[in-house]
Amino acid sequence: MLRLHQHVAKQLTIMVVVLICIFGTASYFICKRIEIDKYENLLKTALDIIKVSIIDRDDFNGFVRAAGQSSNMRVTLIDDNGTVLADSAADTVTMENHNNRAEIMSSRVSEYGISVRYSDTLNEDFLNVASRVKIGEDFYFVRVTTPLNLVMNSFYMMWAAVWVIFALVLFIGFFWINRFSKNIRNEVTKLSSAFEALAQKEYKQEFHFGFAKEFAEIGIYLNKLSKRLEKRAKQKRKYTAKIKLISKQKSDIISAIGHEFKNPIAAVIGYAQTLNEDKNIDSKIREKFLEKILKNSQKISDMIDRLSLAVKLENGDLPPQISEFDLDELARDIAASFGVAEPTRSIIYEGEKTLVKADSQMIEIAISNLISNALKYSDDAVHIRLKGRVLSVMDSGIGIAKDEISKITDKFYRVEGRSWDNSLGLGLTFVSYILKMHGMGLKVESIPGEGSTFSFEFR
Repeated sequence: MLRLHQHVAKQLTIMVVVLICIFGTASYFICKRIEIDKYENLLKTALDIIKVSIIDRDDFNGFVRAAGQSSNMRVTLIDDNGTVLADSAADTVTMENHNNRAEIMSSRVSEYGISVRYSDTLNEDFLNVASRVKIGEDFYFVRVTTPLNLVMNSFYMMWAAVWVIFALVLFIGFFWINRFSKNIRNEVTKLSSAFEALAQKEYKQEFHFGFAKEFAEIGIYLNKLSKRLEKRAKQKRKYTAKIKLISKQKSDIISAIGHEFKNPIAAVIGYAQTLNEDKNIDSKIREKFLEKILKNSQKISDMIDRLSLAVKLENGDLPPQISEFDLDELARDIAASFGVAEPTRSIIYEGEKTLVKADSQMIEIAISNLISNALKYSDDAVHIRLKGRVLSVMDSGIGIAKDEISKITDKFYRVEGRSWDNSLGLGLTFVSYILKMHGMGLKVESIPGEGSTFSFEFR
């Protein structure tokens, strides 16, 4: 298989040779036509001079011979019947009637009659030009001829000069093709070296190509690719480190989840074991233990449900069921429910009627988690405000540091300063998932020690 520069050289060589052949063939006929036209014009000029001069002459033979000698052409005078009266190169007695000659017949209907014909008298091809002239009261034909060999010799000299130019062009063409092929070979070698460098992960190397714009563009792309690969290599190293960190975090999370499940399970087992071992336990104590068992079992069930919901939201297995509802009414009911569940806490709501299109159940989960989060991290009143199409939940709690704000929606993440309390750190994760499904985002504003504001806006 040929290399690229060899293919290019081969195709260019074929193209040059074909063009030279076409140009050579075309030039042959063009040059030949040019030479013949040139001699035809010369003969016409000589003929015009003879026509003017012969009108006043009586000695046709002497004039014709003199004209032939001075012009180096054969001059013939023919009467209107085709009989040769005088000829500068042959005896008229031996010459046939010329009435049927092509140049004579053509000159009867046009100013000049032209033909290329073999002369039986002189045994040679001639270029003939004839024209009709009136001498006295009679019409005659004056014909001038020149040997075709003279025309062809001039043509061959001209064509030889053209071929010398062709040969020079061909030499220059092959020299240029060779140089062009060499340049391509050098650029391809550079490309091979560049790819080898990339394969060896030598991303710091700069690639420069200057022969043609296309190669220069390839060089630019390779440099960009090198930078991208270098960036990806760095990202890969970071990703590997991140995977190790995530792996450690997962171990910590599993440990933490195990701890969270362990407490209520241990409580259930302890109370159940006590009831099982002591058949005569007091009925009030039995009822209290059963209540504890039920409460802790419910905690376990709630934690499992929250984990399941987190997975479904993350995987997109719960597509939103969009409907139109009054956000004010929904938020007011949620605030009232929390007021009943947390009678010792102050939950203040203010809002106005606001119709929105969304999944009301998912929005309820989002608002509930924001309120629950505010109650968890604050001991003071929690304010809920619906103004325009923006819903905000505000607390006066511990606040969030700037470097933690971007992390609070991560699964299992807890703001420092709070221990595990069976919530698994999924509340804000739910909010983030739900808002993304509705084309919204959670906006967090917080000042450590003063409190936080969580808000989202319906478009």
